[in-house]
Parts: sequence; structure tokens; C-alpha cells
Amino acid sequence: MAINRIFARSPFIIEVNELGQSGSKIELFFYRFGQTPPTLPTYTLSKLIPASNNLQNLYNIAPYCKEYLTHPSVPNNYNTNNSYTNINEYVLCDVKRYKKVGVNYIFLNTTTYYAYDGFGYYNENFNPQHSDIHLEEGNYYFWSSVNNNPSVNPLEVAGTITCYLDAGSTIKYTDLETGAVNVNTILLTRHYNLFRVFPTSYLNGNKVQIYSPTLVLLWEGNFYPQEECLYTPVTIDFVNKYGFFQREYFFKASYENLNTTVNDYNFMQPVMPNYSDLLNQRQTFNTNGILGYRINTGFVDESYNETMQQLMLSERVLMDNMPIKLKTQSFNKEKNINNKKINYSIELDSSTDLINNVI
Repeated sequence: MAINRIFARSPFIIEVNELGQSGSKIELFFYRFGQTPPTLPTYTLSKLIPASNNLQNLYNIAPYCKEYLTHPSVPNNYNTNNSYTNINEYVLCDVKRYKKVGVNYIFLNTTTYYAYDGFGYYNENFNPQHSDIHLEEGNYYFWSSVNNNPSVNPLEVAGTITCYLDAGSTIKYTDLETGAVNVNTILLTRHYNLFRVFPTSYLNGNKVQIYSPTLVLLWEGNFYPQEECLYTPVTIDFVNKYGFFQREYFFKASYENLNTTVNDYNFMQPVMPNYSDLLNQRQTFNTNGILGYRINTGFVDESYNETMQQLMLSERVLMDNMPIKLKTQSFNKEKNINNKKINYSIELDSSTDLINNVI
């Protein structure tokens, strides 16, 4: 079933341009999946036409959608076939359009949209409609070791593929070593967090193929195991351009540093003139610190440029399940033809102070 999508970090334009109108209005009804739409509009927006020879009214509804989108936790799906997506990560919006003739508003139509915390690129123009599979096709690498236990440690889970699928769709997992095949069938039309790696393929990796109910191939990706002998890989989760969490591993050396902040003032000695020289003349207060990190991907291919670009543009990033913000503001998009071995290094800062000062 085709759906209309809003990626709310970019403008989403609703147009009302009807013959004879003197103005227009739109009504927005927001609700969660599985809930009944509200009877009264959440927002009502209205405009008059700019001129008698220009009837077009445009409404950007993206900011209103974004108010309802949150990412409370990373979907670490290891042992549940076709886990449901957290309904707080998207919202449904019914848009009712009206044209104004005289003093009356005449109803035109209603359209239902699914709104996500994603974005479109400038060259995709306005109101882009991305794929129902909210992850780029390609090759991915996950942390694999005989000592790992992803059923216990969420940071060792290979990640999920978030998507909207119709009932009857199928997901085919093919083990890259043994060729063993596992097939999941979708029973209900809705959003899902699918395995990237089938639980029995964590040492071998697998190919994932997603098919429509009519067996049309919708998406394909390969997930390769990578064992790191020298370093403990860093787990990065970020909200990608589709508006859902994407997991990547930075396999090589990582570094941690502490940056402190402090205020000071002139301390008045309690006893004068025979003051104690053991007391501060300049006293500090509000001392706190922020941890900083530098991490490395290890060698990746040229297709990783898109992943890095979406990471750099993300507004929600976790490192080892800890909220962080990117300190690195730019990166060179390397090409294999120029540099056969590509390693990306980025710097990050913790987004929380080291000493708890929440009030």
C-alpha cells in the first residue's frame, strides 16, 4: 500500500490553488498509529490570496510535524522476528484542504501522511518521497566475535532495518558462508524493525533481500562480520535521513580526553590582616567537565561516503548508548581511485556534563 511521507527536517508544502478562491485554509489532525484521529483539528492555518491574478496559497507544515517526533531509544532487535517500530518515531497527519469563496470555506479533500524526522537533499527538490526501506542499499559491517553475546549486550547487536511493509511482504536472509536461508513473512501492514543479521548468522554474516507481496525485489544489502583483535569497537547510532536510527561501528583506535570549564572570583580572606597563605586568593566555582573522543572507522569503501554524510547531518547521535554531539564539522569524501584505503576519523563531545548539575 503506497503511503504519503513527510520528512519534517525539510519543508513540506501543501498547496491550495483553486479557481475562484479568495483565500484558503488547511486543518491538521495529528495522531499515533493505532489511534483514532481527533475530531477537532490540532492546528488550523489560513491565508488570503496574494492578488486577484495570483491564487496560489502555500503552507509549510513540516515544523508542526516535527513537534511530535522523538527517538527515545535505539531499537536493539536481536531475537524478535519483525519487531514493531516505536510509534513515537513517526506520526500520522490528516490534512484537510479548503478554499475560501466569499465568507465561506468549501471543503476540497483529505490526505493522510506519515511524518518522519528525516530530510531531503536540495537537489531532490521539495516534498521528496524516499523509499519505504529506511536504509541505503549497499554493504555494511558489524562487530563479530566468538566472545560476543548480542543477546545480552545491546551494543553488540548488528542493528536493525526500519521499514514500512505491506502484509505478505517477505524478508530473505542468506548466510554468506553456509548459504542457509531464513525467510520472515510480514503479517500486518505497518512499520517494522527487521534484523540486519539473522541470529544464527552472527559469525558468518548474511545477505538481506526484501520482497513485496508480489515478489518484487524492493531492497538488498550485505552485512559482513568484522572481528577486531586490537581495539574495542565503538558503537555509533544516529538518526539518518529517513528519520530512524542507523547503527555503524568504528573499529579502529579511539581516544578519550577531558575538557574542564571553571569560573573564578577574588576570595575575601576571613581574617585580616593576618590572613592564612594556605587559603586561595582566587577561588574557583562551577567547575565541570566534558569528555571528548576521537574515533576511527577502519578501512571502508567509497560507498561509506553517504553514511558519513548522513551521520554528519544527524541531530541525534549516540556513542555506546551515550548521547553525544559531533565536534567534527567537515570531512573529505575520499574515492577509492585516489586512496585505495579509506579511513574516516571524527571527533565528538559528550552532550552531558561530567558532574551532574541537572535541576
